[in-house]
Amino acid sequence: MASPTGDNELLSALDQLFAKYWEEKESFGREKTLEDKFFATYLRAMKDEDEARPKEWDGNTSSILTFTGLFAATVAAFVIESYKLLSPDSGDQTVILLGQILAATTNSSSYPSTTSVSANTFNPPLPAVLANALWFISLIVALACALLATLVQQWSRDYVKDIRYRETLDESFASRALSHVSIRMGVDHYKMDDVVSLIVALVHLAVILFAAGLLLFLYPINAAVSGCTTSILGVFVLVYLIAGVMPIKDANCPYRTPLTY
Repeated sequence: MASPTGDNELLSALDQLFAKYWEEKESFGREKTLEDKFFATYLRAMKDEDEARPKEWDGNTSSILTFTGLFAATVAAFVIESYKLLSPDSGDQTVILLGQILAATTNSSSYPSTTSVSANTFNPPLPAVLANALWFISLIVALACALLATLVQQWSRDYVKDIRYRETLDESFASRALSHVSIRMGVDHYKMDDVVSLIVALVHLAVILFAAGLLLFLYPINAAVSGCTTSILGVFVLVYLIAGVMPIKDANCPYRTPLTY
């Protein structure tokens, strides 16, 4: 059975250990108990992390917003030009119409039927269809990433506001600490950190879709251009895959991609 002297020494040692984290008196003049000192130490220890975590969210989402804005503008420029391949060329339709008028004035019976069939059976090239589909999907994913990044920034501000609001309440240190734990458990349970990682993965997916659509768009146009583009993209894909696989084999490797997780 522990002696009273041993208990007193233990309490004295705890007081000395916690002394650097608080003042001896609370703002309303009541002397702190050992329980208050314990929870005050917890709150003080978590303060740095409460400041660093929202800054990390904001930093990641700010870079995502900048990138998705530039990327969406680039994709939109390609889409504006490529979607025209999905409908008949107005110039070709004019030529067909002039041919029909010419045939009618020369009493030709075969030419009009041929041109009418050509006008009514237009089918867009398959590479153009696939390229436009990939680019539209890429554009939608990029815009969705921008929206999600904006939401994460709002949730980050709400998190900081909730933490700081608890500090202004005239509550005991135990109540403040329990409220803080509740807020942190909510953030961890709903995986706020994973949401940011998911947005990054979606941005990478949007870039991959755009690159695939670019290759499909270039192949029917010029073999040399498409070959050079394929070679350069192949190098980047290889580097991306290596960067994603290396941390799996070596935990000390700093290079990571969404494939790593």
